[in-house]
Amino acid sequence: MNPRDLPVYKERDRIVEALKDNQVIVVESPTGSGKTTQLPLILHEAGFAENGMIGVTQPRRIAAVSVSEYIAKQTNTTIPGLVGYKMRFEDKTERTTRIKVMTDGILLQELKADPTLSQYSVIVVDEAHERSLNIDFILGLLKRVLEMRESFRVIVSSATINANIFSEYFNQCFVVRIETPTYPVQVIYDAPAQNDYDEILYKVSAVIERIMDERREGDILVFLSGEKMIKDCIALLSQLPCRRKLDLVPLYGRLSREEQDRVFPPPPRGKTKVVVATNIAETSITIDGITSVIDSGLAKLNYYNPRTFTSSLVENPISKASANQRKGRAGRTRPGTVYRLYPKEDFDSRELFTQEEIYRTDLSEVVLRMAELGITDFESFDFISSPGAVGLAGAVETLNLLGALTPDHTLSKIGTMMVAFPLLPRHSRMIVEAIYRYPEVLGEIITAVSFLTTNAPFLLPPGEELAARKAHHRYRDPLGDFVSYLHLFSSYRNAEDKIKFCASRYLDDRAMAEISNINDQLTDIVSELGVPISRGGSKKDFLCAAAVGLIQFVCVRTGRDFRSLTAERVQIHPSSVMFKETPRYIVAGEIVRTTRMYARSVSPLEEAWLPLISKDLADQLISWGKPGATRGPKTKRDTSMQISIGGETFELSEKKGKKKTAIIDWERLSKVLRSGKPAIHPQFHKLKGKLVFDRDKELLVGESVATIIRIGEYIDPTRDYIAQVPRRQTYSAKQLPELCSTLSLILKAAPLKKSSRSLGFVALYSNETGQFWFKPARNFHTAVTESIASLELLADELDENADPELVAQVGVVYRRLEQLLEI
Repeated sequence: MNPRDLPVYKERDRIVEALKDNQVIVVESPTGSGKTTQLPLILHEAGFAENGMIGVTQPRRIAAVSVSEYIAKQTNTTIPGLVGYKMRFEDKTERTTRIKVMTDGILLQELKADPTLSQYSVIVVDEAHERSLNIDFILGLLKRVLEMRESFRVIVSSATINANIFSEYFNQCFVVRIETPTYPVQVIYDAPAQNDYDEILYKVSAVIERIMDERREGDILVFLSGEKMIKDCIALLSQLPCRRKLDLVPLYGRLSREEQDRVFPPPPRGKTKVVVATNIAETSITIDGITSVIDSGLAKLNYYNPRTFTSSLVENPISKASANQRKGRAGRTRPGTVYRLYPKEDFDSRELFTQEEIYRTDLSEVVLRMAELGITDFESFDFISSPGAVGLAGAVETLNLLGALTPDHTLSKIGTMMVAFPLLPRHSRMIVEAIYRYPEVLGEIITAVSFLTTNAPFLLPPGEELAARKAHHRYRDPLGDFVSYLHLFSSYRNAEDKIKFCASRYLDDRAMAEISNINDQLTDIVSELGVPISRGGSKKDFLCAAAVGLIQFVCVRTGRDFRSLTAERVQIHPSSVMFKETPRYIVAGEIVRTTRMYARSVSPLEEAWLPLISKDLADQLISWGKPGATRGPKTKRDTSMQISIGGETFELSEKKGKKKTAIIDWERLSKVLRSGKPAIHPQFHKLKGKLVFDRDKELLVGESVATIIRIGEYIDPTRDYIAQVPRRQTYSAKQLPELCSTLSLILKAAPLKKSSRSLGFVALYSNETGQFWFKPARNFHTAVTESIASLELLADELDENADPELVAQVGVVYRRLEQLLEI
């Protein structure tokens, strides 16, 4: 298609006239209409670049590159030139650039140096409907620029998702609505029998087989929740009888630009393209030729708790607006079909729009940037949606812990140096601490930060999980993950053939290249500050400098778990070098909540080091949560003796002097789970309960009702019950055939003690001598994590002559357990 035939370009006169008469306009049109690529060209042709640059913000790095390349191709120019792009650690612009595409974070940085954006005549905020934190902050800052510069212009570009909110925010500004021709899309609700991970993937493959059997024209777009699910789906589709007729293309954020670009060309002759994507394909890109959409109804969203400083990546049902965006991908060029893998009643009960990111993310970076811009009354800032006092107070507390703010909310000396780095505050604080107090480990700290700011480079290809883990373990260090990263980075930098190095060690070469690039860029920033880069200091200095920036994630052991300054019941993630270790104190790169609170990227600390990190840190960790803490007001005693879950009623039991317990009957719960609607009133989420089946067998005793429901989607105790476990039988890696024959016992429901009605989940345990055995664990996640750790030890113990089929069997079990870590 000629780009000038796109709907947005055809409306160029209306857009230009509206912008001449108004400082701000909203351009609303569906995805695929040409907003992203044609608006900058329309502005350039209309002369808006004569008195300043045309700036275009993009929420994603990959989009900034692809959009600028498309515009450059349309204008027959090269990059950098008339068109350029800029993002963190990469600048492809020059003095003559008139159309500048940038990530929204870059515009925030430029506002610091030039609060009136004097180099720009107009800014286009693209993908505004996504309502990312940066977009919301940028809109507030642009509103201030508009007040200072009458000639300045802003275009808010939005898909047809609640665009009126932007008009209301900018004082009922003019909205240019552009219609595009659409074709009818048939909606088919086709939910799997059970709403669990494997069943969804099997349903996707079944629908694709049906489409191929019916020989429909057009390509297929599958929406799944994340990278892992996409990879597993493609592995499953690769085994279908029709696989030779499928062109399977993944699409998620971590892919390189070249790999993401594979979604655009038509498939090879005689094949049907199947794009398996995250929600990145909802509105950010347009894929021609799609006529069938398979919608899992799921997406992963980040949530941040400002009280505990912990984050969680939660798989959630998408909103109605997102579901309709996905549906619209099937009807762009001809009639299409969308298969929704959830019931119609489920769709009808969903939220209208996705909750804005500003309500569920860490605000500390935005607050730090506000202080940098001289904005000190944080709560009065004109956000399009106010984040509220709690989120802002959590951000201020974080920055105070890091020493970045003064009492009047201006930048401290430390904060002034922190803002020189395009990093999260905790990561820039690590570097600043090394500069001020630990210069001999500054190089090592920069490397550690480079790892923490990117996705982990460790790959676990299906069928090769054990070999991959064995390769990763060669860099393990007793001082934990932070020091292990240094070993890995040193080996990578010294490798002549880095691609080959990564391939042989099951590392993502793109991630390692990005880590290396960030390391170099941060080194340049430090050098520009006039600070020499030194290496070779003590590991004590290295870990202390890291812990100052990560003070929110310094933890003390409390029994089997750990506790930070604000979060309790923290466990070391099984992927950490430190998983089987029992240090008194640790520092983590982050604390992430799934159904458990996990510390990732962990290293040990010694008690004598704590005063070097923070004077009162030891006392604060030990005294946290002791009696005498302020308690909230008493609430009225709950006298109800039953709860409702998805329309089913469950009884509560109450023993004298003890709290109520929910008796969750498995037969009725499984009925609720099959319906896909396990709704429960929020007040009962933390209520303790137990799962009961076969009249007197009890499982998950003492877990919260919310946890029981979540785990219930992945188990069937009536099917997987065994009366006893071979407790006295031990195995070694040399007995792989015998061990493999019993791996199916893992996560079976079994009595904790002989003839006991209290059950646990069978786990594979191990010790340092290479012995393996089975026994039940009371806790589901303990069974999962102990089994993962034991299988990783098995990977280390196996020799090169081990039967590959048996190793593959172990890998299948390992992969299943890895999936269960995230529930």
